[in-house]
Amino acid sequence: MTTILYAKLYKISTACSFLSGENHSPSPVISFIKSQKGKPLLVSDEYIFKLNKATTTSKYWICAHTACSAKIHTNTNNQLTKMTGEHSHVPEKETIVVRAFREKIKQRAIEETTPIPRIYDEECAKAMLSTAAIAVLPNSAINKARRAVTPIIPTTQLFDIPDPFARTLRDNSFLIIDKLIARRQRMILFASDEQLKMLFSAETILMDGTFSSCPKIFDQVYTIHSIKYEQSFPCVFGLLPNRLKLTYQFLFHELKSIAIQMKLDFAPKIVMSDFEPALMGVVKTEFSAATHSSCYFHFTQAIYRNIQRLGPCTIYNHDDDVKHFCRQLMALPLLPEPVIEDTYDELVRDLSTNMSKTMKHLLEYFQEQWFAKVPVSQWCVHGLSMRTNNNAEGTHLFLFLLKTHTVIFLLAFHSRFNRRVLVHHPNIWSFIKFLQGEESRFYHMNIQFAAGLGARAKQAKTIVIQRRIDCLDKRYYDGLINVMEYLNGLSFTVAKRKK
Repeated sequence: MTTILYAKLYKISTACSFLSGENHSPSPVISFIKSQKGKPLLVSDEYIFKLNKATTTSKYWICAHTACSAKIHTNTNNQLTKMTGEHSHVPEKETIVVRAFREKIKQRAIEETTPIPRIYDEECAKAMLSTAAIAVLPNSAINKARRAVTPIIPTTQLFDIPDPFARTLRDNSFLIIDKLIARRQRMILFASDEQLKMLFSAETILMDGTFSSCPKIFDQVYTIHSIKYEQSFPCVFGLLPNRLKLTYQFLFHELKSIAIQMKLDFAPKIVMSDFEPALMGVVKTEFSAATHSSCYFHFTQAIYRNIQRLGPCTIYNHDDDVKHFCRQLMALPLLPEPVIEDTYDELVRDLSTNMSKTMKHLLEYFQEQWFAKVPVSQWCVHGLSMRTNNNAEGTHLFLFLLKTHTVIFLLAFHSRFNRRVLVHHPNIWSFIKFLQGEESRFYHMNIQFAAGLGARAKQAKTIVIQRRIDCLDKRYYDGLINVMEYLNGLSFTVAKRKK
Protein backbone atom coordinates (compact mmCIF):
# COMPACT_ATOMS: atom_id res chain seq x y z
CA MET A 1 0.00 0.00 0.00
CA THR A 2 2.81 2.39 0.91
CA THR A 3 4.63 1.65 -2.33
CA ILE A 4 1.49 2.37 -4.32
CA LEU A 5 0.96 5.59 -2.37
CA TYR A 6 4.41 7.04 -2.81
CA ALA A 7 5.90 5.60 -5.99
CA LYS A 8 3.62 7.56 -8.26
CA LEU A 9 5.26 10.79 -9.25
CA TYR A 10 4.90 9.89 -12.89
CA LYS A 11 2.80 6.78 -12.56
CA ILE A 12 1.98 5.10 -15.84
CA SER A 13 -0.02 1.93 -16.38
CA THR A 14 1.14 0.06 -19.42
CA ALA A 15 -1.33 -1.49 -21.79
CA CYS A 16 0.95 -3.96 -23.48
CA SER A 17 1.26 -7.68 -22.78
CA PHE A 18 4.07 -10.08 -23.32
CA LEU A 19 4.25 -13.47 -24.96
CA SER A 20 6.43 -16.06 -23.29
CA GLY A 21 6.36 -19.28 -25.23
CA GLU A 22 2.67 -20.11 -25.69
CA ASN A 23 1.49 -18.43 -22.42
CA HIS A 24 0.49 -14.81 -21.95
CA SER A 25 1.92 -13.21 -18.81
CA PRO A 26 0.17 -10.23 -17.20
CA SER A 27 1.53 -6.81 -18.17
CA PRO A 28 3.56 -5.37 -15.27
CA VAL A 29 2.75 -1.90 -13.97
CA ILE A 30 5.62 0.54 -14.09
CA SER A 31 5.98 3.84 -12.28
CA PHE A 32 8.64 6.49 -11.94
CA ILE A 33 10.42 8.12 -9.05
CA LYS A 34 13.46 10.39 -8.99
CA SER A 35 17.02 9.85 -7.90
CA GLN A 36 18.67 12.06 -5.31
CA LYS A 37 20.04 14.16 -8.19
CA GLY A 38 16.60 14.51 -9.75
CA LYS A 39 17.01 11.95 -12.53
CA PRO A 40 14.14 9.58 -13.41
CA LEU A 41 14.15 6.03 -12.09
CA LEU A 42 11.80 3.34 -13.38
CA VAL A 43 10.10 1.05 -10.87
CA SER A 44 8.69 -2.37 -11.78
CA ASP A 45 7.75 -5.20 -9.44
CA GLU A 46 9.59 -3.48 -6.55
CA TYR A 47 12.84 -3.27 -8.53
CA ILE A 48 14.53 0.00 -9.55
CA PHE A 49 15.93 0.68 -13.03
CA LYS A 50 18.03 3.62 -14.17
CA LEU A 51 18.16 5.03 -17.70
CA ASN A 52 21.13 3.66 -19.64
CA LYS A 53 20.53 5.35 -22.99
CA ALA A 54 17.77 6.76 -25.17
CA THR A 55 17.13 6.97 -28.91
CA THR A 56 14.48 8.79 -30.91
CA THR A 57 12.12 5.83 -30.47
CA SER A 58 13.16 3.94 -27.34
CA LYS A 59 14.58 4.19 -23.83
CA TYR A 60 16.82 1.48 -22.41
CA TRP A 61 16.77 0.89 -18.67
CA ILE A 62 19.13 -1.29 -16.62
CA CYS A 63 18.71 -2.50 -13.07
CA ALA A 64 20.16 -0.01 -10.57
CA HIS A 65 21.64 -2.88 -8.57
CA THR A 66 25.29 -3.47 -9.47
CA ALA A 67 25.95 -6.62 -11.55
CA CYS A 68 22.23 -7.36 -12.10
CA SER A 69 21.42 -8.26 -15.73
CA ALA A 70 17.70 -7.34 -15.74
CA LYS A 71 16.74 -4.76 -18.36
CA ILE A 72 13.60 -2.94 -19.51
CA HIS A 73 12.83 -1.17 -22.77
CA THR A 74 10.16 1.55 -23.10
CA ASN A 75 9.06 3.78 -25.92
CA THR A 76 9.33 7.58 -25.74
CA ASN A 77 5.89 7.70 -24.12
CA ASN A 78 7.23 5.55 -21.28
CA GLN A 79 5.16 2.53 -22.27
CA LEU A 80 6.74 -0.85 -21.57
CA THR A 81 7.86 -2.70 -24.72
CA LYS A 82 10.34 -5.35 -23.55
CA MET A 83 11.82 -7.01 -20.46
CA THR A 84 14.95 -9.16 -20.45
CA GLY A 85 17.14 -10.89 -17.87
CA GLU A 86 16.59 -12.06 -14.32
CA HIS A 87 17.22 -10.15 -11.13
CA SER A 88 20.07 -11.47 -8.99
CA HIS A 89 18.90 -9.79 -5.77
CA VAL A 90 15.81 -9.38 -3.61
CA PRO A 91 13.20 -6.69 -4.35
CA GLU A 92 13.91 -3.17 -3.02
CA LYS A 93 10.52 -2.24 -1.62
CA GLU A 94 11.81 -0.15 1.29
CA THR A 95 14.31 1.71 -0.91
CA ILE A 96 11.54 2.59 -3.37
CA VAL A 97 9.25 3.81 -0.61
CA VAL A 98 11.98 5.92 0.98
CA ARG A 99 13.05 7.47 -2.34
CA ALA A 100 9.46 8.46 -3.17
CA PHE A 101 8.91 9.71 0.37
CA ARG A 102 12.03 11.84 0.21
CA GLU A 103 11.09 13.23 -3.21
CA LYS A 104 7.65 14.22 -1.94
CA ILE A 105 9.17 16.11 0.99
CA LYS A 106 11.78 17.70 -1.26
CA GLN A 107 9.15 18.90 -3.73
CA ARG A 108 7.03 20.41 -0.96
CA ALA A 109 10.08 22.10 0.55
CA ILE A 110 10.80 23.76 -2.79
CA GLU A 111 7.21 24.80 -3.52
CA GLU A 112 6.04 25.76 -0.01
CA THR A 113 7.22 27.96 2.83
CA THR A 114 6.09 25.43 5.46
CA PRO A 115 8.92 24.60 7.90
CA ILE A 116 10.72 21.44 6.82
CA PRO A 117 10.23 19.56 10.13
CA ARG A 118 6.50 20.15 9.81
CA ILE A 119 6.49 18.87 6.21
CA TYR A 120 8.45 15.81 7.35
CA ASP A 121 6.01 15.06 10.18
CA GLU A 122 2.96 15.53 7.95
CA GLU A 123 4.28 13.21 5.24
CA CYS A 124 5.33 10.61 7.81
CA ALA A 125 1.79 10.59 9.16
CA LYS A 126 0.33 10.18 5.67
CA ALA A 127 2.77 7.48 4.57
CA MET A 128 2.43 5.11 7.53
CA LEU A 129 5.92 3.80 6.79
CA SER A 130 6.83 0.29 7.80
CA THR A 131 9.52 -0.26 10.41
CA ALA A 132 11.81 -1.55 7.66
CA ALA A 133 11.34 1.66 5.65
CA ILE A 134 11.87 3.88 8.70
CA ALA A 135 15.09 2.03 9.46
CA VAL A 136 16.61 3.01 6.10
CA LEU A 137 15.46 6.65 6.05
CA PRO A 138 18.58 8.61 5.05
CA ASN A 139 19.81 11.93 6.39
CA SER A 140 17.75 14.39 4.37
CA ALA A 141 19.12 16.89 1.86
CA ILE A 142 15.86 18.82 2.01
CA ASN A 143 17.36 22.01 3.44
CA LYS A 144 19.93 21.96 0.66
CA ALA A 145 17.17 21.58 -1.94
CA ARG A 146 15.29 24.57 -0.55
CA ARG A 147 18.43 26.70 -0.41
CA ALA A 148 19.22 25.81 -4.01
CA VAL A 149 16.08 27.56 -5.26
CA THR A 150 16.03 30.38 -2.69
CA PRO A 151 18.16 33.52 -3.18
CA ILE A 152 20.27 34.97 -0.39
CA ILE A 153 18.00 36.51 2.25
CA PRO A 154 18.50 40.31 2.20
CA THR A 155 18.87 42.37 5.37
CA THR A 156 18.06 45.73 3.73
CA GLN A 157 15.64 46.94 1.07
CA LEU A 158 18.42 46.85 -1.53
CA PHE A 159 17.93 43.54 -3.35
CA ASP A 160 16.85 42.25 -6.74
CA ILE A 161 13.74 40.13 -7.22
CA PRO A 162 14.47 37.09 -9.45
CA ASP A 163 11.95 36.35 -12.18
CA PRO A 164 10.43 33.25 -10.47
CA PHE A 165 9.41 35.50 -7.57
CA ALA A 166 8.01 38.18 -9.89
CA ARG A 167 5.47 35.88 -11.53
CA THR A 168 2.43 33.90 -10.44
CA LEU A 169 2.43 30.14 -10.02
CA ARG A 170 0.82 30.03 -13.47
CA ASP A 171 3.82 32.01 -14.80
CA ASN A 172 1.92 35.26 -15.37
CA SER A 173 3.00 38.76 -14.39
CA PHE A 174 2.71 39.38 -10.64
CA LEU A 175 5.17 42.13 -9.64
CA ILE A 176 3.48 45.37 -10.75
CA ILE A 177 5.38 48.07 -8.83
CA ASP A 178 8.93 48.04 -7.49
CA LYS A 179 10.13 51.60 -6.89
CA LEU A 180 12.04 53.76 -4.46
CA ILE A 181 9.73 56.53 -3.30
CA ALA A 182 12.49 58.16 -1.26
CA ARG A 183 16.03 57.34 -0.16
CA ARG A 184 15.98 53.82 1.29
CA GLN A 185 12.19 53.81 1.06
CA ARG A 186 11.05 51.07 -1.32
CA MET A 187 7.50 50.11 -2.26
CA ILE A 188 6.67 46.73 -3.81
CA LEU A 189 3.21 45.82 -5.08
CA PHE A 190 2.02 42.42 -6.30
CA ALA A 191 -1.15 41.71 -8.28
CA SER A 192 -2.16 39.60 -11.25
CA ASP A 193 -4.05 41.03 -14.22
CA GLU A 194 -7.22 39.30 -13.00
CA GLN A 195 -6.86 40.88 -9.57
CA LEU A 196 -6.32 44.34 -11.06
CA LYS A 197 -9.32 44.05 -13.35
CA MET A 198 -11.52 43.11 -10.41
CA LEU A 199 -10.14 45.96 -8.28
CA PHE A 200 -10.58 48.64 -10.95
CA SER A 201 -14.14 47.55 -11.69
CA ALA A 202 -15.18 47.33 -8.03
CA GLU A 203 -17.63 49.81 -6.52
CA THR A 204 -16.52 48.95 -2.99
CA ILE A 205 -12.95 48.45 -1.81
CA LEU A 206 -11.55 47.60 1.62
CA MET A 207 -8.03 48.50 2.73
CA ASP A 208 -6.05 47.39 5.74
CA GLY A 209 -2.51 46.80 6.93
CA THR A 210 -0.93 44.06 8.98
CA PHE A 211 2.43 44.06 10.68
CA SER A 212 3.37 40.75 12.31
CA SER A 213 3.47 38.93 8.96
CA CYS A 214 5.57 41.65 7.30
CA PRO A 215 9.25 40.97 6.49
CA LYS A 216 11.47 42.92 8.89
CA ILE A 217 12.96 45.08 6.15
CA PHE A 218 9.53 46.67 5.49
CA ASP A 219 7.07 48.43 7.79
CA GLN A 220 3.76 46.84 6.86
CA VAL A 221 1.90 44.54 4.51
CA TYR A 222 -0.93 46.51 2.94
CA THR A 223 -3.79 44.74 1.18
CA ILE A 224 -6.58 46.18 -0.95
CA HIS A 225 -9.71 44.07 -1.35
CA SER A 226 -12.72 44.38 -3.61
CA ILE A 227 -16.26 43.23 -2.88
CA LYS A 228 -17.81 40.97 -5.49
CA TYR A 229 -20.40 38.19 -5.21
CA GLU A 230 -20.92 39.41 -1.60
CA GLN A 231 -17.38 38.23 -0.97
CA SER A 232 -14.09 39.98 -0.27
CA PHE A 233 -11.28 39.27 -2.76
CA PRO A 234 -7.67 40.35 -2.06
CA CYS A 235 -6.56 42.24 -5.17
CA VAL A 236 -3.29 44.00 -4.29
CA PHE A 237 -0.55 42.95 -1.86
CA GLY A 238 1.82 45.76 -0.93
CA LEU A 239 5.05 45.97 1.03
CA LEU A 240 5.25 49.55 2.30
CA PRO A 241 8.26 51.23 3.95
CA ASN A 242 6.22 53.40 6.34
CA ARG A 243 2.78 54.81 7.13
CA LEU A 244 3.28 58.34 5.82
CA LYS A 245 0.90 60.41 3.72
CA LEU A 246 3.41 60.54 0.85
CA THR A 247 3.57 56.74 0.73
CA TYR A 248 -0.20 56.33 0.45
CA GLN A 249 -0.33 59.04 -2.23
CA PHE A 250 2.33 57.21 -4.22
CA LEU A 251 0.44 53.93 -3.81
CA PHE A 252 -2.82 55.28 -5.23
CA HIS A 253 -1.11 57.30 -7.99
CA GLU A 254 0.65 54.17 -9.22
CA LEU A 255 -2.54 52.10 -9.18
CA LYS A 256 -4.43 54.83 -11.04
CA SER A 257 -1.64 54.93 -13.63
CA ILE A 258 -1.87 51.16 -14.12
CA ALA A 259 -5.65 51.44 -14.47
CA ILE A 260 -5.21 53.99 -17.27
CA GLN A 261 -2.75 51.68 -19.04
CA MET A 262 -5.37 48.92 -18.82
CA LYS A 263 -8.01 51.38 -20.15
CA LEU A 264 -9.89 51.14 -16.86
CA ASP A 265 -10.74 53.63 -14.14
CA PHE A 266 -9.80 53.21 -10.50
CA ALA A 267 -12.73 55.12 -9.02
CA PRO A 268 -14.60 53.14 -6.34
CA LYS A 269 -17.84 54.53 -4.94
CA ILE A 270 -17.18 53.31 -1.41
CA VAL A 271 -13.79 53.13 0.31
CA MET A 272 -13.53 51.41 3.66
CA SER A 273 -10.39 51.65 5.79
CA ASP A 274 -9.13 52.04 9.32
CA PHE A 275 -8.75 55.40 11.08
CA GLU A 276 -5.11 56.04 10.26
CA PRO A 277 -4.82 59.86 9.98
CA ALA A 278 -2.31 59.89 7.10
CA LEU A 279 -4.46 57.49 5.08
CA MET A 280 -7.76 59.25 5.74
CA GLY A 281 -6.55 62.54 4.27
CA VAL A 282 -5.16 60.84 1.18
CA VAL A 283 -8.35 58.84 0.57
CA LYS A 284 -10.40 62.03 0.80
CA THR A 285 -8.18 63.67 -1.84
CA GLU A 286 -7.59 60.74 -4.19
CA PHE A 287 -11.17 59.41 -4.11
CA SER A 288 -13.06 62.66 -3.59
CA ALA A 289 -16.25 61.35 -5.21
CA ALA A 290 -16.32 58.22 -3.05
CA THR A 291 -17.97 57.71 0.30
CA HIS A 292 -15.11 57.09 2.71
CA SER A 293 -16.15 55.11 5.72
CA SER A 294 -14.07 53.62 8.45
CA CYS A 295 -14.40 50.24 10.04
CA TYR A 296 -16.54 49.70 13.14
CA PHE A 297 -14.26 46.88 14.24
CA HIS A 298 -11.27 49.23 14.15
CA PHE A 299 -13.25 51.75 16.21
CA THR A 300 -14.01 49.25 18.99
CA GLN A 301 -10.47 47.88 18.74
CA ALA A 302 -9.04 51.38 19.23
CA ILE A 303 -11.26 51.97 22.26
CA TYR A 304 -10.22 48.73 23.92
CA ARG A 305 -6.54 49.36 23.16
CA ASN A 306 -6.78 52.66 24.98
CA ILE A 307 -8.67 51.08 27.86
CA GLN A 308 -5.58 48.92 28.27
CA ARG A 309 -3.13 51.77 27.70
CA LEU A 310 -4.76 54.43 29.85
CA GLY A 311 -5.34 52.43 32.99
CA PRO A 312 -8.93 51.24 33.50
CA CYS A 313 -8.26 47.79 32.04
CA THR A 314 -7.79 46.11 35.43
CA ILE A 315 -10.89 47.81 36.79
CA TYR A 316 -12.73 46.99 33.55
CA ASN A 317 -12.29 43.29 34.19
CA HIS A 318 -13.70 43.49 37.72
CA ASP A 319 -16.09 46.46 37.82
CA ASP A 320 -19.40 46.00 35.99
CA ASP A 321 -20.11 49.75 35.95
CA VAL A 322 -16.80 50.52 34.27
CA LYS A 323 -17.31 47.69 31.81
CA HIS A 324 -20.83 48.87 30.97
CA PHE A 325 -19.70 52.46 30.42
CA CYS A 326 -16.90 51.36 28.09
CA ARG A 327 -19.38 49.25 26.12
CA GLN A 328 -21.64 52.27 25.78
CA LEU A 329 -18.73 54.23 24.29
CA MET A 330 -18.18 51.40 21.81
CA ALA A 331 -21.88 51.44 20.86
CA LEU A 332 -22.04 55.19 20.10
CA PRO A 333 -21.39 54.67 16.34
CA LEU A 334 -24.64 52.71 16.10
CA LEU A 335 -26.73 55.74 17.08
CA PRO A 336 -28.07 58.22 14.51
CA GLU A 337 -25.34 60.75 13.73
CA PRO A 338 -27.24 63.87 14.92
CA VAL A 339 -27.64 62.53 18.48
CA ILE A 340 -24.18 61.06 19.04
CA GLU A 341 -22.46 64.12 20.57
CA ASP A 342 -25.38 65.02 22.83
CA THR A 343 -25.66 61.41 23.98
CA TYR A 344 -21.94 61.33 24.74
CA ASP A 345 -22.26 64.54 26.78
CA GLU A 346 -25.16 63.03 28.73
CA LEU A 347 -23.14 59.87 29.39
CA VAL A 348 -20.30 61.92 30.84
CA ARG A 349 -22.61 64.16 32.93
CA ASP A 350 -24.21 61.12 34.54
CA LEU A 351 -20.90 59.70 35.76
CA SER A 352 -20.25 59.65 39.47
CA THR A 353 -17.26 61.55 40.85
CA ASN A 354 -15.25 58.36 41.35
CA MET A 355 -16.14 57.07 37.90
CA SER A 356 -15.14 60.42 36.34
CA LYS A 357 -11.71 60.12 37.95
CA THR A 358 -11.33 56.53 36.76
CA MET A 359 -12.36 57.43 33.21
CA LYS A 360 -10.56 60.80 33.03
CA HIS A 361 -7.75 59.83 30.64
CA LEU A 362 -9.96 57.60 28.50
CA LEU A 363 -12.51 60.41 28.09
CA GLU A 364 -9.78 62.89 27.18
CA TYR A 365 -8.57 60.47 24.51
CA PHE A 366 -12.11 59.90 23.20
CA GLN A 367 -12.86 63.62 23.01
CA GLU A 368 -9.63 64.42 21.18
CA GLN A 369 -9.62 61.43 18.81
CA TRP A 370 -13.28 60.88 17.98
CA PHE A 371 -14.64 64.41 18.03
CA ALA A 372 -11.66 66.69 17.33
CA LYS A 373 -9.59 64.59 14.89
CA VAL A 374 -12.08 62.23 13.24
CA PRO A 375 -15.49 63.62 12.25
CA VAL A 376 -18.50 61.80 13.63
CA SER A 377 -19.71 61.13 10.09
CA GLN A 378 -16.57 59.05 9.57
CA TRP A 379 -17.31 56.57 12.32
CA CYS A 380 -21.09 56.63 12.59
CA VAL A 381 -22.48 53.36 11.21
CA HIS A 382 -26.14 53.82 12.04
CA GLY A 383 -28.67 52.95 9.35
CA LEU A 384 -30.22 49.52 9.75
CA SER A 385 -33.76 50.88 10.23
CA MET A 386 -33.58 53.42 7.40
CA ARG A 387 -34.78 51.19 4.58
CA THR A 388 -35.99 53.75 2.06
CA ASN A 389 -35.36 54.30 -1.61
CA ASN A 390 -33.37 57.44 -0.90
CA ASN A 391 -29.91 57.03 -2.44
CA ALA A 392 -28.04 58.52 0.48
CA GLU A 393 -29.88 56.38 3.01
CA GLY A 394 -29.42 53.31 0.84
CA THR A 395 -25.68 53.95 0.72
CA HIS A 396 -25.61 54.48 4.48
CA LEU A 397 -27.47 51.24 5.07
CA PHE A 398 -25.11 49.39 2.77
CA LEU A 399 -22.13 50.81 4.65
CA PHE A 400 -23.44 49.51 7.93
CA LEU A 401 -24.13 46.09 6.50
CA LEU A 402 -20.68 46.20 4.94
CA LYS A 403 -19.09 46.97 8.28
CA THR A 404 -21.00 44.46 10.36
CA HIS A 405 -20.58 41.60 7.90
CA THR A 406 -17.81 42.12 5.36
CA VAL A 407 -15.43 43.33 8.04
CA ILE A 408 -15.49 39.65 9.00
CA PHE A 409 -13.86 39.01 5.60
CA LEU A 410 -10.96 41.28 6.53
CA LEU A 411 -10.61 39.73 9.97
CA ALA A 412 -10.79 36.24 8.53
CA PHE A 413 -8.32 37.14 5.79
CA HIS A 414 -5.75 38.60 8.17
CA SER A 415 -6.25 35.75 10.63
CA ARG A 416 -5.70 33.17 7.90
CA PHE A 417 -2.91 35.29 6.40
CA ASN A 418 -0.97 35.46 9.66
CA ARG A 419 -1.70 31.81 10.46
CA ARG A 420 -0.45 30.57 7.09
CA VAL A 421 2.68 32.72 7.12
CA LEU A 422 3.48 30.67 10.26
CA VAL A 423 6.18 32.96 11.67
CA HIS A 424 6.37 36.59 12.68
CA HIS A 425 8.32 38.67 10.15
CA PRO A 426 9.21 35.96 7.60
CA ASN A 427 12.07 36.45 5.16
CA ILE A 428 11.18 38.19 1.91
CA TRP A 429 11.37 35.05 -0.27
CA SER A 430 9.13 32.96 1.96
CA PHE A 431 6.71 35.87 2.07
CA ILE A 432 6.55 36.27 -1.72
CA LYS A 433 6.02 32.52 -2.13
CA PHE A 434 3.11 32.85 0.25
CA LEU A 435 1.68 35.72 -1.82
CA GLN A 436 1.95 33.56 -4.93
CA GLY A 437 -0.16 30.97 -3.13
CA GLU A 438 -2.70 33.64 -2.16
CA GLU A 439 -2.96 34.78 -5.78
CA SER A 440 -3.57 31.18 -6.83
CA ARG A 441 -6.32 30.94 -4.22
CA PHE A 442 -7.86 34.16 -5.58
CA TYR A 443 -7.77 32.72 -9.10
CA HIS A 444 -9.65 29.58 -8.10
CA MET A 445 -12.14 31.43 -5.89
CA ASN A 446 -12.95 33.86 -8.70
CA ILE A 447 -13.66 31.00 -11.10
CA GLN A 448 -15.79 29.16 -8.53
CA PHE A 449 -17.92 32.21 -7.70
CA ALA A 450 -18.28 33.10 -11.39
CA ALA A 451 -19.56 29.55 -11.91
CA GLY A 452 -22.32 30.06 -9.35
CA LEU A 453 -20.77 29.29 -5.95
CA GLY A 454 -22.67 31.23 -3.30
CA ALA A 455 -21.18 33.24 -0.46
CA ARG A 456 -20.93 31.45 2.86
CA ALA A 457 -24.11 31.82 4.89
CA LYS A 458 -23.98 34.20 7.82
CA GLN A 459 -23.67 32.57 11.21
CA ALA A 460 -26.86 32.18 13.21
CA LYS A 461 -25.44 34.35 16.01
CA THR A 462 -24.71 37.16 13.55
CA ILE A 463 -28.29 37.02 12.25
CA VAL A 464 -29.68 37.11 15.81
CA ILE A 465 -27.56 40.16 16.67
CA GLN A 466 -28.67 41.95 13.52
CA ARG A 467 -32.32 41.27 14.38
CA ARG A 468 -31.83 42.67 17.87
CA ILE A 469 -30.35 45.84 16.41
CA ASP A 470 -33.33 46.06 14.05
CA CYS A 471 -35.69 45.71 17.00
CA LEU A 472 -33.94 48.44 19.02
CA ASP A 473 -33.95 50.74 16.00
CA LYS A 474 -37.70 50.30 15.56
CA ARG A 475 -38.43 50.91 19.23
CA TYR A 476 -36.41 54.12 19.15
CA TYR A 477 -38.03 55.49 16.01
CA ASP A 478 -41.48 54.49 17.29
CA GLY A 479 -40.82 56.49 20.46
CA LEU A 480 -40.97 53.48 22.75
CA ILE A 481 -37.47 54.07 24.19
CA ASN A 482 -35.35 57.18 24.66
CA VAL A 483 -31.84 57.60 23.31
CA MET A 484 -30.12 56.46 26.52
CA GLU A 485 -32.22 53.30 26.62
CA TYR A 486 -31.43 52.84 22.95
CA LEU A 487 -27.69 53.14 23.59
CA ASN A 488 -27.92 50.85 26.60
CA GLY A 489 -29.58 48.12 24.52
CA LEU A 490 -27.05 48.48 21.72
CA SER A 491 -24.15 48.22 24.18
CA PHE A 492 -25.36 44.81 25.33
CA THR A 493 -26.00 43.68 21.76
CA VAL A 494 -22.87 44.59 19.87
CA ALA A 495 -20.11 45.39 22.33
CA LYS A 496 -20.42 42.18 24.31
CA ARG A 497 -18.19 39.48 22.97
CA LYS A 498 -20.11 36.55 21.48
CA LYS A 499 -19.59 33.19 23.15
